[in-house]
Amino acid sequence: MNKTIDILAVKNGDEKAFVAMYHQLNGRVFNFFKKKTREPEMAKELTQQCFIRLYHYRSSLSLSHPPEKQVYIIAKSVLINHLRQESRMKVREIRYVKEKIAESTDLYVHSRFETEDYFDKLTVQLSPIRKKVILLKTRQGLSNKEIAQELSISTKTVENHITKANQHLRLISSDLLLLLVLFSFS
Repeated sequence: MNKTIDILAVKNGDEKAFVAMYHQLNGRVFNFFKKKTREPEMAKELTQQCFIRLYHYRSSLSLSHPPEKQVYIIAKSVLINHLRQESRMKVREIRYVKEKIAESTDLYVHSRFETEDYFDKLTVQLSPIRKKVILLKTRQGLSNKEIAQELSISTKTVENHITKANQHLRLISSDLLLLLVLFSFS
């Protein structure tokens, strides 16, 4: 079944010659694309694009070069176009993901700022020593023992300040939260 391809007939628009060329080279071109893309469906689509391009530019086929070589040149061109298109699509996807990450980071920074502002408003009403203990615990992440050493007080006193400050903050925060909700609806 290794017929010679009548390139002149294909070049002159003979559809039977083109169909014969298609049937002779279709499998090899498909395998070429399948090997390069590792996706049978994509290989099928690229094979179709290759033969469509060959049909559109059939008048420019060369009589001095074998048809197989010309088809493979077109196939390589189709593959390069496909890879460029995929690359542009991946760049757009990466850009989109980076934008979403930046948006969520901005939201995190904004909400963190609001949380710290809210926390500062709550701690204003604490005694200076309790405020210092709470700030060392929450902002600097110190342990009770480290806070005791820094403030020259016992660990038990630090625990006592933290407990009383938490009780006070819960009481104030529920009142403040209620006020914030009421003012947001007015």
